[in-house]
Amino acid sequence: MSYKPESLFSIVGRINQTLFLPHIQRPFVWEEDQMLRLFDSLMRGYPIQTLLFWRTKDQIKPRRFMDTIDWDADLHALYKEELADAGREKTLVLDGQQRLQSLYAMFGGAIHDRAGAREAWFDVISGDPAAPGEMKFTLVFALGSPGPTYYRLRNLLGKDEQKNANSLAREINTFLDSQLNDTGDAREDRKERVRDNISQLVSLMLEEKHFWIQTLDGVANNYPYQRILEIFVRVNSGGTKLEPADLMFATIKVGWDNAEAEIEDTVTLLNQNTTLHFDKSVILKALVLVNGAGSVLSPDKFDNRALVAKIDANWAKADAAFAELRDFIVRDLCLYTDKVVRSYLSFIPLFHYLYLHPRPDPNNRALMKSFFYRAQLFSWFRSGTDSRLDKLNEIVAGAADCTFPLAAIKAWGTGPLGLQVDLTASDLILSRHRQLLLNLLYVETQSGSAFNVAATENEPHIDHIYPRSQLAKLGLTSAEINHIGNFRYIGASDNKRKRAELPDSYFSKLKAANIDIKRHLLLDEFAQDPTKMVYDVPTYTRFRDARAAEILCIATKVVNI
Repeated sequence: MSYKPESLFSIVGRINQTLFLPHIQRPFVWEEDQMLRLFDSLMRGYPIQTLLFWRTKDQIKPRRFMDTIDWDADLHALYKEELADAGREKTLVLDGQQRLQSLYAMFGGAIHDRAGAREAWFDVISGDPAAPGEMKFTLVFALGSPGPTYYRLRNLLGKDEQKNANSLAREINTFLDSQLNDTGDAREDRKERVRDNISQLVSLMLEEKHFWIQTLDGVANNYPYQRILEIFVRVNSGGTKLEPADLMFATIKVGWDNAEAEIEDTVTLLNQNTTLHFDKSVILKALVLVNGAGSVLSPDKFDNRALVAKIDANWAKADAAFAELRDFIVRDLCLYTDKVVRSYLSFIPLFHYLYLHPRPDPNNRALMKSFFYRAQLFSWFRSGTDSRLDKLNEIVAGAADCTFPLAAIKAWGTGPLGLQVDLTASDLILSRHRQLLLNLLYVETQSGSAFNVAATENEPHIDHIYPRSQLAKLGLTSAEINHIGNFRYIGASDNKRKRAELPDSYFSKLKAANIDIKRHLLLDEFAQDPTKMVYDVPTYTRFRDARAAEILCIATKVVNI
């Protein structure tokens, strides 16, 4: 096994030339925020863990990295069949796909959504000190330059490839001199910031110290596929992760003996009989907020003995609020899976409200439910999390009556932050909304989550009602096929049996077996007579669009109140 550093310039140059993904790799799953945090970590000089490669001549089907990230990409279109044969040398990524695909998109590609192909732009004057958990360096994906201070990362592999850091920083500063109104010390500070940032960027690209690679050399040594498969499972299965909260308990327990046990019991309660992943940091954040100490977590905050004593004294009230939050999660939201929770921070304002106003009536529970879905769908906690939490909890605490202050929260969101607050038809086509919207659909139509299953191995999969492979034969595009109107949930075991059977046949069999198919199809016309689900483009399009309209109607009644 070799272990050596390599420059990003070299790694990116190898991608899709000699470096590929093995067929055993899952699809790309990182969200945009995770990609931005990776860049922020690199600019701060933080380590990003070792990348694990496998050099082999075995008969393995390699897959290309995406030049432009498309979360709906057809993986079969990315396979390099000509390299699959035994005897053809290739290097495959066993651990590091998410990081490498993100870096490839930043420095050599783009990400694709309904707006088009958006490239990565770095704000060369960013880098102000940031609160713990916040990003220090600003990177955005945009269709064009967001402003004069933004540098297109792809230029490092293009027109600026031959420039050193000093000449590139000088060129950028000369341009900014003509664009900005800064003078004197402010101008000199800006120029110094640009020089530092460009120096780090060029260092990331060219120096062999930021990326370390372990290579299992199956050409020179014995690394058969079965052994590689075992290694792959091990390195991708995760391990025990040290949470920030663990670093604080030594301080907290000086003033609150039962702190760790109480908080661990709360984590267990909130995650009970689900695959939710509440952690101790979320609980601690909630506690310091409701006790008036702001949302930022740090060990030195708990050196304040008065704060720790206050949390201890108010624990019974907080414990009751956490129990009510658990009741709300199970009874109202029907959340049983981590797949439909993007940010656990959205639960903290709900906890604060329950802490102040126990046992809310159905109307307020509906407002709380609307808040949860808005926060999750529109990524309200994607950035500026601590400052947003502080403001939201200020709104909750300052409400004039016992009503959950959704109207005030919406007004805050649509103000300077410019957050999206209402669900529209265009949101239905976004792949990142699928799990959450489908779960909402089943909860609202079936009074329970599809993920509330007795056997976790039978958790539902997202299934195409009209099979994807059959629709592709009709010449339909990926966007036309992978549409919310064509998606439903199906148990994992049933999904294996269904295969690519056409819907008129498949749902007719279910109906004949007295199985309720309307819960999946939604539309009376097709649920009463599934033989009408003819395999042609006009019928499919009519079915898909009518079903999407029904999904939107159901969802907006919950979200847009």
